[in-house]
Amino acid sequence: MDFELNDTERMLADSLARFEEQAIGWDADRQWAHSREMGWHCASVPEDQGGFGLGLNGPFLIAESFGAALSPILWQSFAVLPAIALGALAETGDSAPLDAFLGGERSFCMLAGTGTTTAEGACVLRKPQDLEADVYLALLPAGEGQALALIEAGDLPAPLSEESWIDGRRMAEVAVLPTAHAGVPVSSDLAARLRIAAEVTAAADHLGAMRQLFDQTLEYTKTRNQFGRALSAFQALQHRLVDMSIALEETRALVMAAAMAASQNHEDSGRLASAAWSKACAAGQKVGEEAIQLHGGIGMTEECQVGTYVKRMMRNAPVIAAA
Repeated sequence: MDFELNDTERMLADSLARFEEQAIGWDADRQWAHSREMGWHCASVPEDQGGFGLGLNGPFLIAESFGAALSPILWQSFAVLPAIALGALAETGDSAPLDAFLGGERSFCMLAGTGTTTAEGACVLRKPQDLEADVYLALLPAGEGQALALIEAGDLPAPLSEESWIDGRRMAEVAVLPTAHAGVPVSSDLAARLRIAAEVTAAADHLGAMRQLFDQTLEYTKTRNQFGRALSAFQALQHRLVDMSIALEETRALVMAAAMAASQNHEDSGRLASAAWSKACAAGQKVGEEAIQLHGGIGMTEECQVGTYVKRMMRNAPVIAAA
């Protein structure tokens, strides 16, 4: 498997690096406007449908940068999963929603299932609050399978509850009655593609946070002196920094492999995506703990950005989990 980026992916990576430098502190609306202006939401859409045709390689790069920039936007919810779902809908003959998505006329958001239902049989779904969409996509039970329902923002029920996550992102829970919305049947292939994309982009978001944690910790140990020497000069701490670097690169390799396998429709893409998400969770916890410990007392304060990245990883999850 070739891990080298092609020319288009390198140009995308360069623009994302500039985004990371300036986007921390931008609100969700400004970040989303910039993303649509750059066309990033079209990255995974095939070229014959009007997108960039980058498979999951493009979303992997974007999600990593959004994690590094502490973006309040759930990229998998607002871009990656809608692109796949609307692309599948276009293949059935209904291309209007995909055209509106690509052109930026309308925004779409995939709602995350919580796995619970109300007494009336409504499905409880999790809805991001930091950015509003024009249309919400919901996977609702239909017979023995699922159906994809497109729900206009005005038709979405009022939230049952609202909460602020530990990392600052805001969420709400809404109850959607399956019988109230006509949906398009979801094939097993589409369900698998959505799950794989959700796991890869969630892992990539983790990766962006891990990269920032390592870079900030390395810089801190180079500038913080103890007993007349920089912390990075102590061999025991050097070993811990190396372990962090190895965990980061192992995660990057596995997430990239999963993204590339999915882009090439490889038969192992589902297994690799699940492995990438599992690895990102385990390595993210290790890197986060080490970053806090190597920063010392300051690593536990609100003023230190290290804690914000750790909190982000505590709440990251695939919007569509494995059954």
